[in-house]
Amino acid sequence: MEDVQIDRRAGVISPRLRLEEMLSGKKNGVPLIDIGTTSLTGLRTSALPHLFENNMLTNPIFQTISLEQANCKRLGSDCIRAGMLYDPQIIKDGCFTDTFGVEWLNSDGYFAPSSHPLESARLNDIERYPKPEWRLSVQQVKQELSSDNLVIADAPCPGLLDICFMLRGAWRFMDDIAEKRSIASALLEWSLETIISAYEYMLRSLERQPDIVIYNDDLGFQNSMFFSPLDFRSYLVPNMRSLLTRLRNLTPAAICFHSCGAISPILPDIANLDVEILNLDTYAQGMDVRGLRQKLPGSVILHGVNDLCALGEVVAKQDKAGIAYFITELAQSAPVIAAPVDSLSCADEVMAAARGATFIRNFSDEGFKAIRRLGPVRSIIEEAIEKTLSEELTFI
Repeated sequence: MEDVQIDRRAGVISPRLRLEEMLSGKKNGVPLIDIGTTSLTGLRTSALPHLFENNMLTNPIFQTISLEQANCKRLGSDCIRAGMLYDPQIIKDGCFTDTFGVEWLNSDGYFAPSSHPLESARLNDIERYPKPEWRLSVQQVKQELSSDNLVIADAPCPGLLDICFMLRGAWRFMDDIAEKRSIASALLEWSLETIISAYEYMLRSLERQPDIVIYNDDLGFQNSMFFSPLDFRSYLVPNMRSLLTRLRNLTPAAICFHSCGAISPILPDIANLDVEILNLDTYAQGMDVRGLRQKLPGSVILHGVNDLCALGEVVAKQDKAGIAYFITELAQSAPVIAAPVDSLSCADEVMAAARGATFIRNFSDEGFKAIRRLGPVRSIIEEAIEKTLSEELTFI
């Protein structure tokens, strides 16, 4: 991979200081950028296959790779990854079994659970089910990169609801919440203790504390929630609050909470969990970016809710209307960390994300603040377009 020449202007404050300002409630100028780090913004094995040679996975389900930290910088990222590493799975007849005992089936390049080890389990079976022993390698941060970049610790395992669905089956667990509360409670307790043990192992293994730590837990379908808001508040929020409280006792890092799905009705509940950063699915029903910004406290940092790849694509086409739309949406989402809305599956998506990062870098803080305040300013946008198109982005 050749260097992507990003214009990092002299006098710009460091990413770590900028994050501190955002966490203190200030709306940032040019946003921080995250590309190629965690399972949220990383490269899948299919994106640039030559980078996967002799490499490890950061997420065995999403097939994201542990990109060299210097390559994250070349893509324009202010962030580098730390966290668990997985060997490539041994796949037989299109299936593999994960560390939880869940079997996954490969369908058109994507894995989905095909069997659930606790689907028919009784209460005693759940309480006795063996917890994973965490003995994985951990990606450390290179010392020469740690001072100038934000360190993001990837989620070491799925979240509370994700694990319950994996072990029990989604529909069976939803029935448990409605009719078999003792079973549901036991699964949630098993999952909570397992998750905390994973974070304890990862954070204890890291040579330096991260700036941000990811917590993933999908809470909805594309057009609705898995549970009613009442059931979510009654049965899931207390467990999530306990988990996040214990996680805060392990690290001073800001917590980035990720969820897919149409979860607009419970956004205030998630915000009340006192997470600093939210990564949400803005393609789900009722989850448009401007609506999210209005519903959430102004102090909450949005991560990856604006489509960085779409921004890069319209810049390449010199689609000024599209550029004006996306850059204004990004500016008015502040405080914000710009990132792809999903992991990157192909070279075109990687190139688009890097071009979007280059375009953002070609704004001054004052220019970006002007767009947030006034909307699209033609002279500012055209100057950034011209600078971006003059820079060649190439990958080997």
